[in-house]
Amino acid sequence: MEQLYLIAEAGGVNFAIEADAVESVVTASDVIPVPLAEPRVAGVAALRSKVITVIDTMAVIDDRPASVEKGRSLVVVKVDDFLYGLAVDTVHDVRECSARPERLGAAFEPGWRRISAGVIEIDDHAIAVVDPAALVLPQEADAA
Repeated sequence: MEQLYLIAEAGGVNFAIEADAVESVVTASDVIPVPLAEPRVAGVAALRSKVITVIDTMAVIDDRPASVEKGRSLVVVKVDDFLYGLAVDTVHDVRECSARPERLGAAFEPGWRRISAGVIEIDDHAIAVVDPAALVLPQEADAA
């Protein structure tokens, strides 16, 4: 069975998100910082009369403070009935893949392995499949 994936790029690395998890792709408006927010949270932004939490994808991967400028692409996902905008550098395409994600190998950096649900092959390239929940929800290790 074919699965559709949105292919995006962050930090120079292409990755995939299951298209079923994607609500929309938008351009970031003003992102308003939130005092005392987790480092992954760049702030909040308005989306069609709703407030969404904006997550800096690379901040999650690299364990650095979030920063999202106006005009960046946001992949909007719903996790636990809340909308989040995942800040990415570029959104490339929507592609089909018949294979189920396989376990991520050691070639991927720890930050990518932490948020990945596996890896798929598209055009002879291994692409990590990112789990949106792993990007937006605190990791158990973070809580310890």
